[in-house]
Amino acid sequence: MGREVRKVPANWNHPKQEGQYDGRLQPMFDKTFDKVAADWKAEFAKWEAGERDSYCSEESKDLEYWEWNGGPPDRAYYRPWKDEEAVWLQVWETVSEGTPVTPPFATAAELVDYLAKHGDFWDQKRGDGAWDRANAERFVTQGYAPSMIVVASASGNQILSPRDGGF
Repeated sequence: MGREVRKVPANWNHPKQEGQYDGRLQPMFDKTFDKVAADWKAEFAKWEAGERDSYCSEESKDLEYWEWNGGPPDRAYYRPWKDEEAVWLQVWETVSEGTPVTPPFATAAELVDYLAKHGDFWDQKRGDGAWDRANAERFVTQGYAPSMIVVASASGNQILSPRDGGF
């Protein structure tokens, strides 16, 4: 769980949910629907042919595949673009499947500038504001950071986050 830099198509406009979560950003795994669907179908075919994982219990062997491993993937939760179409950069939270927490940018320098001026969407919502430029540069270069780390010491617990440059 944390923040990661993902590649997205130029000028990516992230979809929003409809219905119960109307208006919220659609969570999305960093995998293509085509790949995940093909993998699910291949595993389904093995199950139908009688192949079971070694850790499948005797009671589970009579289940339908979707009862054992869940139904087919939902297209809404997977990225619609192909790898070669993803040329811009955007920061995403990975506490859920993933949603963007910055606008998309054509270059790493633009993304660093944005974080150094504004922070991410959650920082803005909390009123935490901008990241230190060195921390933003380190994060964008590394491409990933956990949301926080709690360090226990004799003097008390300390909470570190990527915006603070603690790791």
